[in-house]
Amino acid sequence: MIVGDSKDNQSAARTAQFKTRVVRGRPADREFDIEFWQGQSDEAKFNAVWEMIVFAEEFKHGRAPVFDRTITKVIRGRRD
Repeated sequence: MIVGDSKDNQSAARTAQFKTRVVRGRPADREFDIEFWQGQSDEAKFNAVWEMIVFAEEFKHGRAPVFDRTITKVIRGRRD
């Protein structure tokens, strides 16, 4: 799912380039991940996070995420 699924996002998805790596016999280091995410725009990072949120909510609860609409009023006491 792409938030704000516009034609710009659709064309960006079609022209996206993929980076891959294979790690065998040792734990993977974080350098590849850091380099990849630093090269992404803020919108791309937000879309990736939102996609993970939707996936986790559907996996755990079998439904799309919902926003909490709780209203809270905070009243600060007077400082003397």
